[in-house]
Amino acid sequence: MTATAHRPAPTVLDVLAHVLGAALPWAGAVLVGIAALTTTTGQWLDERAFQQAHGAFPDLSAQSRQLLDLLPWAVGVVSAVCLAVLVARSRRITPAVTGAAVVVLSNLTVQLLKRVFVEKPDLGVQEAVGNSFPSGHTAAAAAAVAVVLLAAPARLRPLVALAGACATTATGVATLLNGWHRPSDVVASLLVVAGWAALGGLVLRLTGPVEHPAPGGWLTAALAVAGAGALALGLLPLGAALRIPGGGFAAAAGCAAILGVSLLTAAALAALQAPRSRRPRS
Repeated sequence: MTATAHRPAPTVLDVLAHVLGAALPWAGAVLVGIAALTTTTGQWLDERAFQQAHGAFPDLSAQSRQLLDLLPWAVGVVSAVCLAVLVARSRRITPAVTGAAVVVLSNLTVQLLKRVFVEKPDLGVQEAVGNSFPSGHTAAAAAAVAVVLLAAPARLRPLVALAGACATTATGVATLLNGWHRPSDVVASLLVVAGWAALGGLVLRLTGPVEHPAPGGWLTAALAVAGAGALALGLLPLGAALRIPGGGFAAAAGCAAILGVSLLTAAALAALQAPRSRRPRS
């Protein structure tokens, strides 16, 4: 047996990185909920973005809106096929079991938050007072994408992260266009899923085989920079929305937030799963 057959134990820093990778997104989801649900300004911005996005394409046909509704399920089906291929190629069942746990726990958390734990106060701002926070549509798609990212080989993870960020962004924006959710609902779901995926990644790091460092780190870094840039640029329409109620500024800020968080969470998961250079055991 060669030395490379041994799986090096993760360091304390590895474990801490994954734990922080779960705690930080979850804390972010809490902060998003506090700002968007319990403050007048937050509810007002969310409602303006919701109305502007839903009314952005008044001529959109019923068939087109139905296709937008099917987008989360399309992402889920494609992700399931990709996961099945990856599991068959690696001949390991652990990624599938871990992925199933991430999907179940992510969606369960979102549904419990929406139906049991979160109550949106009526501040006299939003027309529909019923709680829609967080988004179940987005959680379903984001969890499916995260599972493929965790199971992908090291050399493909940055590319999967890019494709996944595009898919989750499209799904989140589609829920705005169809009038299902507000931007805060989508962003919170992305953060909830990212937290569970970080813990799922820790399981795979503890149980998986040795992985050698692969090229593509520049793409992961580029995703992170692009995500941070999208969030920063989103502050411009956000500020305009506070000064000018009309013009679609709130919707633009909401879409920028969805894009930025999608890119940042995908980059973070890819970075967490990146193989570490270690001297093999003798």
